Amino acid sequence: MQEPLNKLLGYKENSMMPQRIAFKFIRTITSLAAVWICLSSIGLGKGKEALSYPVNEIDHWHFSDVDKDAQMWSGMYIGSNNKIYIGLCTHGDSANLYEFDIDTREMKHLSNLAILLGERGKGIWTNGKIHVRMSELDGYIYFGSFCEDNGPPVIDHSSWQGPWWFRVKMDTGEVEPISKINNYWGLLGQALDEDRRLLYGLAEDGHLYKYYIDDDWTEDLGKVDNWDICRTIMADDLGRVFGSYAPGRIWRYDPEQDRVEDLPFIRLPVDFSGRTMANPMLDRRAQWRYIEWDPIGKTAFGITGGDNILFEYDVHDGAEGSIKRLGRICAPQFREALPFDVPSATLAMTLSRKERKIYYLPTASGDFDYGAVKSLKNKKGQPPLSFLVSYNLDSGKLEDIGYLRTSEGRWAYGMGGAETDSEGRIWFVGAFEEPDPRYQARKIGDQPYAMGLGVYDPIANTE
Repeated sequence: MQEPLNKLLGYKENSMMPQRIAFKFIRTITSLAAVWICLSSIGLGKGKEALSYPVNEIDHWHFSDVDKDAQMWSGMYIGSNNKIYIGLCTHGDSANLYEFDIDTREMKHLSNLAILLGERGKGIWTNGKIHVRMSELDGYIYFGSFCEDNGPPVIDHSSWQGPWWFRVKMDTGEVEPISKINNYWGLLGQALDEDRRLLYGLAEDGHLYKYYIDDDWTEDLGKVDNWDICRTIMADDLGRVFGSYAPGRIWRYDPEQDRVEDLPFIRLPVDFSGRTMANPMLDRRAQWRYIEWDPIGKTAFGITGGDNILFEYDVHDGAEGSIKRLGRICAPQFREALPFDVPSATLAMTLSRKERKIYYLPTASGDFDYGAVKSLKNKKGQPPLSFLVSYNLDSGKLEDIGYLRTSEGRWAYGMGGAETDSEGRIWFVGAFEEPDPRYQARKIGDQPYAMGLGVYDPIANTE
């Protein structure tokens, strides 16, 4: 925007100092006014913080005008074939798996899990969620399923036939259920030990499950959490599996010892201010929300569920490892807020190996849960827009990239997952403003939305 404004105002870099200062002042005011005009239509122009950050134009793709999926949590993976595998779901219905070809920009529906398993139309609970970050091995994409509110609420829960391990043949897109996990509880977190050819899944009952890929059987490793379990787990370079539990604690499974153990001395950087024994903090705000292993630095990077603290976990530093607090990475208007005033962390975080940066998409005006639980507008009536933030792992610099809006004019609302491709582009899935009734799934307040896939190219935006 600066270059057209320079021409409009007659500004020249070598002009006299007073004139140059005046032109720079006018140019700044004009740029901020343009952002305010853009945001005021959705109620964000009232806050002074909204004036300071740009709106980034992004590309955007729809999923389906048939299933009209309404939610997404973590179910995303970019395969070595340069295709994105995306699991969407709808409370009360089924999970759907999609494939997006990055090279051709084509979206393809691969499977409806309830139909695949013969659950559709029976009035029973269904495999209605793909809540795990998927894994790749030997030309297949693996994932576990989950059920939460997926089916008629008045039906006996024993109608639920159980979650499954699935795999997708990458060269054909064929989806097949390969093994039942248990009789009831489905998965929220998943990790792969490639060397031992093992899949791990953390289920909602707090148990850790281990799937032996070659032998095709699942072992229950026991309970690792008694409360609100964490949503992501990770495996390190030794094949050890890590998860967190409230308040700010970590558990670890060591395959060499075949033992799950709590780590008694290490703590996550969660803030307990305002909590007492009469009002305990035993939910997902006191755990990590998302964590990702960095194979280059051989450490893990995660974000806390409550006030969005980015941290580095060096699992090899001593018997339990060490935690380094890197700073609060929420939207900028909440960085100095009280911990419980910060919107809960999203699962839309990704590590860019190409740039050595963390990219994260928090909401900028309130908690986000796709309208399934409560109204998604905050107290000021503002929808929960996504705000893109990056953190440079080498310099420690936090950069506020700004709001996201598609080339068609659709705002990006809360995001449920993010991944980085080999070219450094950031892909993310979540709710987008949707004026077209063919795709509308639900509403945020009075604003219809649909699930969509978006992309931000940080390299192109710095050229």
